[in-house]
Amino acid sequence: MPDHQTSRPTGAVVVAVVAVVLAVVATGFAVVISTELAPAALSHGLASPAAGSSVPPIADEPASRIAVAGDTGTGTAPVGATVERMRRESRQDPYDALLLLGDLIYEDGEAAQTEARVISPFAPILDTGATLLPVLGNHDYRSNQQQQILEKLGQHTPWYVEQIGPAKVIVLDSNQADNAQQRDWLRTTLAEPVTSGTWVIVAMHHPAYSAGNHGSDMAVRNAWSPLFAEFNVPLVLAGHDHDYQRSTPQNGVTYIVSGAAARLRPTGQENFTAVSASTLHYLDLLVYDDKLLGRAIDHSGVLVDTFAITR
Repeated sequence: MPDHQTSRPTGAVVVAVVAVVLAVVATGFAVVISTELAPAALSHGLASPAAGSSVPPIADEPASRIAVAGDTGTGTAPVGATVERMRRESRQDPYDALLLLGDLIYEDGEAAQTEARVISPFAPILDTGATLLPVLGNHDYRSNQQQQILEKLGQHTPWYVEQIGPAKVIVLDSNQADNAQQRDWLRTTLAEPVTSGTWVIVAMHHPAYSAGNHGSDMAVRNAWSPLFAEFNVPLVLAGHDHDYQRSTPQNGVTYIVSGAAARLRPTGQENFTAVSASTLHYLDLLVYDDKLLGRAIDHSGVLVDTFAITR
């Protein structure tokens, strides 16, 4: 696949980041930060006012509940910690869907690893009835076995729609952001009438807005963001950068990066950044008739961020 054009934090100086072992005290796991080149500006996140607070109990039962995690395909201990946190948080109210935001199988997208990297690790969530919603990432393309991966996970096309209660989840393949057929399909899908109370949520791998290591994917932003604004999409989810980020609304659209279920990289901030944090986590998305409530939760069970989108 062609390389995507990305926009990195303004004024960033590229420096080498050596492999470092970060002790995550709360989980007892060691997390290796990858040896890669990263902008020097990626050293300071923008903390949420909710960061460090306990996860509050769910006062009102949501119409549906979705667990969201990105870049999960390492087969390492932090993935197990992410799943365990999902399990603990959903003991009283199991998830209706599990949305995985790409890079399902590191490093090279070998379809033979689908059971070991996806199905088996997430069995505690899937076995309670959650619908699996897989997104293809760039690593899933490396062995040219992305179609086999999808089919093993119950999907046959890289872009598709699933209705999860009142949430209409549109999954896109951002490895093919310039695919005219996909863009036409997206426009047609967004233009379809929806029933009253439906929330349209879009998911992909490469983020249109990111202040992280990879930065904003301009191919995605140029191809799809105008459509998201035109059709009043409230929430767009992506992975790829191994951190957590929430944007300020961009033409009415809130963009979330949640790519730190298994690995971390430094994060940063841009003029569109509301929150950014280099923290292992997953996103707990509660869907109500009148609002979307998002809660980014770390491995120790405290909040990284919380947000609400209302009609």
